Amino acid sequence: MSRSLRLVWLLVTVIALAGCTPASTVVDQQRSIDTYVQLGLSYLGSGQRDQARFNLLKAMELDRNSPAALHAMALLYQSEGEVVLAEEHFRRALSQDRNFTQARMNYARFLYLEGRFANARDEYLRVSQDANYRLRPDAFVGLALSELRLGNTVVARVALNRALTLNPTNASALLEVAELAWAENDIAGSRSSLDRYESVAQQTARSLWLGVRLAWANNDADRAASYGLALLEIYPDSREAGQYRLSMER
Repeated sequence: MSRSLRLVWLLVTVIALAGCTPASTVVDQQRSIDTYVQLGLSYLGSGQRDQARFNLLKAMELDRNSPAALHAMALLYQSEGEVVLAEEHFRRALSQDRNFTQARMNYARFLYLEGRFANARDEYLRVSQDANYRLRPDAFVGLALSELRLGNTVVARVALNRALTLNPTNASALLEVAELAWAENDIAGSRSSLDRYESVAQQTARSLWLGVRLAWANNDADRAASYGLALLEIYPDSREAGQYRLSMER
């Protein structure tokens, strides 16, 4: 049975049990809301926005102030490019539950994508203070990226080191550390961090282009050619591939 069908069956069961006693009404309503939200997020994750909207609106009908439903609606609106509605629902979710860390994390990501780096930095910082949050290392990476956009390299490095203390295999943090070391002409440090990145993650256009430059810095023509070939084959239309082509023409 698929995940969506299991959730539908759960919803049917919850609704059938609802209203058994006055004392159970609130609990049963919350279960229905949770199931509708889970269904909505499941449909949203598979790109079925109409089905996602149907279930999320059902949750909102039961409780228009449900933090979970508001957060899920924010994600739906964000996926549709409805920036104003997305932010409104993120903010409403957090006004109902200031400790809703996952909603704050997604709000921080939303702000970063909108280019509002100071606001994103503030939200990532609050997320990073939740010591029990499962994605706390990613919050520190988001904090670091925001600080880098604001020109605060020293603070960004501290945040990246914190991310790697919590999760030494965090790929995003390793690649950012490698890029920072390259920018500071620390070839050995950049190579070390890139090696660690390559041991835990698939190559990206950024990592391959950094590999090319590090190989050139170490006078390793064969390795540079290998990185370059992979960059052109896997990411031919990337900005990094364009930079590689320009470098080869000089």
